[in-house]
Amino acid sequence: MQMIRLIFISLLLLVGTRAMAETATAKGQATVKYEKSLFGSKVSPEVKAKAVQQAQLKAVEKYYAEAGDAQTENLDVIRDKIKADPDRYVLETAILSEEDRPDMGQYSVTVRATLNVSQLRNAVKSNSAVAQTSGGQKSKLTFIFVSRQVDSAQSFDDRNYQTVEAKVKATAGKNSGTYRASVESGGSTTRKATKRTYAIFPSNYLKSVFNGVFAGAGFKVVDAAYLEPYSKGMLKIKSVEKDFKSGDDLQPQTERDVAAGLQNAQVPYIAYGTLDVRLSDTDPATGMFRVSVAATGKILDASNSIPETKAEVGPVQVAGLGPTEEEAQTNALKSAADKVARELLSQMTNAGIK
Repeated sequence: MQMIRLIFISLLLLVGTRAMAETATAKGQATVKYEKSLFGSKVSPEVKAKAVQQAQLKAVEKYYAEAGDAQTENLDVIRDKIKADPDRYVLETAILSEEDRPDMGQYSVTVRATLNVSQLRNAVKSNSAVAQTSGGQKSKLTFIFVSRQVDSAQSFDDRNYQTVEAKVKATAGKNSGTYRASVESGGSTTRKATKRTYAIFPSNYLKSVFNGVFAGAGFKVVDAAYLEPYSKGMLKIKSVEKDFKSGDDLQPQTERDVAAGLQNAQVPYIAYGTLDVRLSDTDPATGMFRVSVAATGKILDASNSIPETKAEVGPVQVAGLGPTEEEAQTNALKSAADKVARELLSQMTNAGIK
């Protein structure tokens, strides 16, 4: 029975993950004006339909607003497509509330819309610079993302520095001397940040996530392991991992070597970053294991003599559930990788990178 229960929960998680990846729900509200009537006539079906359509678009806008600035800019590119064919992008619409005010000549409606996220993404991709570039001219891109967990954390006590200034005043009598002293004190406290080191663990299955997002957008994705020999020894995955074992970014020399390696291999772009796995806990709603991941990412453009950062995101917080800690961790890592990759891609689309 326990095995059957685990299989059933795993199937539910698989279905739920696919649904989350392909659809989303959002609320939208709209108010439409119409000609007032002295006889108190109700709103027409045409006005209602117009209000519902506007509320659907508001729901799409809310979805993109919650996804981030870069995603909101993507919406501006496909707004007309959504208006022209809303049924393609909105799967279901439930009216939550409506109000007709004939005395004011206005009709208001609030809806909950189920959005076809896959179609929205496809619409954005079809309008991107890389999608509209012929195959031979599409840019090459590689990526290195490191999954890690805190291995040790060294904290430091506060260091207090105190200065004392003494003022002495003396008065003398006939037979004895009396001395008075006043003391003024002040100082400062120095705090040192906790020093963390990380243990890096293999997560090769994430390659399919990053490859799927970037290749799906039209880039020619090159595996970093295959790229190393063509970089003339400059781009080294081990060097990147070493930097991420003790810090949140690459050391300047490592970043320069990576850029030089890309130029040697004639690959203009690299996406890199970290996925930090937190300790697991229990989800109060389901009783299953829950693991959260904080992810960051950057896109480095090495096509010119002086490389520059073209996109940057994070930290993005994502949680995953599972009947075991390992499955919860895997689900969280996949979701975080997908979210970081898509946000980076959105910024590249807005920048017209092809």
